[in-house]
This record gives sequence, C-alpha cells and structure tokens, in this order.
Amino acid sequence: MISVQEAQQLIISSAISLSSETVELENAYGRVLAEDILADRDYPPFNRAAMDGYAFRLADYELGTTNKELKIAGELFAGHTFDGDLKQGECLKIMTGASTPPALDCIIQVELAVVDENQVSFPEAKPKPWQNIARKGEDCKESDIILQKNTFISPTEMATLAVLGKKYLEVRKQPKVAIISTGDELVPVGGSVNAFQIRDSNAYALLAFFQSWHIPVARRQIVRDDTQALSQLVSELLDFDIIVLSGGVSMGAADYVPKILAENGVRNIFHKIKLKPGKPLWFGQTPNGGAVFGLPGNPLSAQVCFKLFIETHLRAAFGLNQPEIKKFPISVNRKKKVKLDEYFPVKLSNGQLFPIQFNGSGDVTSTVGSTGIALHAIQQDDIEEGELVEYLSWI
Repeated sequence: MISVQEAQQLIISSAISLSSETVELENAYGRVLAEDILADRDYPPFNRAAMDGYAFRLADYELGTTNKELKIAGELFAGHTFDGDLKQGECLKIMTGASTPPALDCIIQVELAVVDENQVSFPEAKPKPWQNIARKGEDCKESDIILQKNTFISPTEMATLAVLGKKYLEVRKQPKVAIISTGDELVPVGGSVNAFQIRDSNAYALLAFFQSWHIPVARRQIVRDDTQALSQLVSELLDFDIIVLSGGVSMGAADYVPKILAENGVRNIFHKIKLKPGKPLWFGQTPNGGAVFGLPGNPLSAQVCFKLFIETHLRAAFGLNQPEIKKFPISVNRKKKVKLDEYFPVKLSNGQLFPIQFNGSGDVTSTVGSTGIALHAIQQDDIEEGELVEYLSWI
C-alpha cells in the first residue's frame, strides 16, 4: 500500500491538461481561464471622483477668497465631461464616478460643504492634494496582467472580466465525466427497494461534487455484478476524460472492477492506500489518458476519496494550485484507531472542529450536519482537545 500523499502525487503526475475553448462571458462562471487577461486601457481611465462633493484647484483654495469661499461654476455627473475653463476661485459640484477635469486636484465631500447660493466653503475640511480623487491609471496600466491563466472564475472575476470588456474568453474545456455505480444491491432512487437492497446514493454525492466544480456529468448508470455487462460498459467509456466507479474494488468474490478495467486496457497506477475510510481505492489511466477512479462503495469512503483524490486530479488537469492546508482546534479528545491516515466528518463552528458521531463508513447518516473532514494522521498518536487538526471543507 502507498500513502495518501504518494497517491496524490501519482494522480497529479498522470493528469493531462485540459484543452481550451472560447465561451461568452455570461457562460464563464465556474470555468478556468486558459489565457492571461490584460488591461485594455488604464484604470481608472480618467481621474475619477471618489465622492459626491466639490472639485477645485487646491492652489485656489489655499490662496482663497474672503472666508475661503469658492464660486460654484457648474455641475458634473458621471458619464459626462466639463468643457469649460474654471477661473481662479471657482469649483465644480461633482458626483461620484464623474471624470474630474485634469486641472482639478482636490474634492471635498458634500457633507463638509456649507453652501450659500452659488458660493461654497468648507470650514471643517483639511484639504490635501488629490483628496477623494482616484487618479488615472492608479489601479492598473494598459497591458498589465489582471487575471492570470488558470484562474478559477468566481463572481468577482466575472465583474473584472466585464470591466475589461472581455465578451469572449478562452477557458479550459470541461472534462467528459461518467459515474458508474456497481452492485446487485443497488436500486435507482425512484425505484422500489426490498429488505436487502439500497438506493444508489453515491451517484448523487458524486454528481453534486462535480456540480460544485460546474462540471456536467455526461453519463450516470447502475451496472449489476455481471462481468460481461461491466466490461461492455467500460469499453463504451474509454474516450471519457474521467470515469468514476463506486463499489467492486475490494477483495470480495464480486469485486470485478480491477480485472475488467485491466482487460479493457486501463493501466493500473495504484490499488489500495493507507487510508481509512477509502483503503481499497483503485486508480488508473485509459489508453487515451483518461483518469479512472475505482471508489469503495461505502458512502463516507466515496465522499472522502472524491475530496482527496478526484479533486486533486481536477486541480492538476485545470492547472490550478492544490489547496493550502488549513488547521483548526478540535473540540474533544480522539483516540487513534488504526495505523492509517484517518479522515472523519466534522462540523466547523466558531473556529473549532466538532466531530460527527457515526457508525463506520457505511453509515448513511455519517456526514449529516458536517461541513468537511478532518485528518487523524497515520503518525499521530491520540489527539488532545484543542490540538490543531488538518481540515478539508466539503465545498
């Protein structure tokens, strides 16, 4: 058996980068950039008013008129320009976002202004150069790299791309994914179930995990413990980028998955890792370079394996960095159960991890109320209350 870290490195090293495609901005959320995004001009593109107020030459204010009053020569709104010339001692009433004329180098906000007909003064203000003015190009210059290739596009990136005028952009293609659930005991969610059958829950957990990555699942199917049916199905999926099978990878008499995969030309990269739950995990590669994951059938095992290994593959294929390790204090003592890396469901609340009580990896309620999983490392003895523990959130 290999360690979790060794398995992750093998997954990363075998991942093939996804090619790119052009999409419209409205379809870009949740995708990964396949190009650097450059500024199309300076930002701000003009000296922008940062406050509603009065814009003037600071030199005029310092020279001052009687009682340091300025004459209001006009109003300037966002999206418009002022074409006139201001005389000494004059100012403009200006609105947030408006283009401040280049000669004006100070804005005093309207709350500090005292207006008397067409005169304004600022008895409580302490004007400074460029006060309340965002100067042209102070955010970025034309051709600066604003978003780097391999950036995940979240709502904030969407806004930035819109500002930069990127109606079309290059993103990584979404992988073609299949989820296959194996076992005579499995029944579709809408089907009737007898006392010895269970509903196929793993498919929905895996589906939701892929959806959290904004990846559609092209095929989802239950296959019984029948070698011929399983082999036929695997042969139909060999052009997929990711194949995920749950069940059939352990040591039981009906655990045919590794043998069937090998017969269809899928290269075995590793089988079994020092992990609880998830020890029987199988990983390989199709002749076309697609990733194949054989997950244990128990619900918690399948979910843990997605977080630890399928997400590792997705990040590598998309060109994303692997996640930073986060640690939080645990709320209770925990005894070491086995000489393996143990991941267990927890709820993160107020900066502290609260373990969820469950009855093994087959417990269908094992993750209810949890926000993620925590690690009891293989080399770590019993964990004491308050000790920092590595944490992975589900989403």
